[in-house]
Amino acid sequence: MFISSDFLGIEYGVDDTIGRFYVDREPPVNNLYWHKKLLYLGREPGWLFIPLIADLFYRSGITRNQLISDDFVLLMEAIGHLSALEETQQATHQQTIDACTKLVKGKCKSQTYFSHLTDYINGGTNNPFAQFTMPYKALHRGDYFLFSICALVCTDGLAEKLVKNWFALIGTLLLLDDAEDIKRDQQSGDLNAFVESGMDKKGVEDILKMVKENLAVIRQVSRPMARKLDDSLIKLLEIPLINSFLNQ
Repeated sequence: MFISSDFLGIEYGVDDTIGRFYVDREPPVNNLYWHKKLLYLGREPGWLFIPLIADLFYRSGITRNQLISDDFVLLMEAIGHLSALEETQQATHQQTIDACTKLVKGKCKSQTYFSHLTDYINGGTNNPFAQFTMPYKALHRGDYFLFSICALVCTDGLAEKLVKNWFALIGTLLLLDDAEDIKRDQQSGDLNAFVESGMDKKGVEDILKMVKENLAVIRQVSRPMARKLDDSLIKLLEIPLINSFLNQ
């Protein structure tokens, strides 16, 4: 479904220049992440997150020009291709980590961030990311895109803020997506945060608490985006399966 810059601005508060840039962009050629996609953006989390996270980064202190620059956009697209190779079992997790690391090695604008990211992505604990991470594997299936922050000029403190906002937004989008796919993911065995939570009242309540905490983080940067996502959370509660867990 076509997404306009007006939709992004009205519904999520996305900056008009950022919105128009990503709406008008053509899907990259020979990129498995955009395989058979006629439009660059879609309403699914895998594509909607792109202008949303760019807008959050802008409102966090990153210059607009950086977020529509080749350095950032081409890197993000290359990471998307690598992640799709893993998803389609054409590469292992370690091969994807190595390929992403190679993409940014020596080019990262913040060596402190690069050090923290590579430690985190390889399962280490010598980084500040742990305070922002979420307890379900399903909510980390977009972690490779954290490599795209390497293209941005920012202080160590700002980089940490970007990571915090990243997890808040991506975690929320993935949770909303997982809510729609519970039964399908149960059958296929695909990662799903609700399935990981135990599929009971406590598990769903824990997830809802996490979403509300994420929205509080997003609200500090963009009230319109937080409000729109909160509306989506309300609709999530109307899903019969979710509602049945809460009424156990």
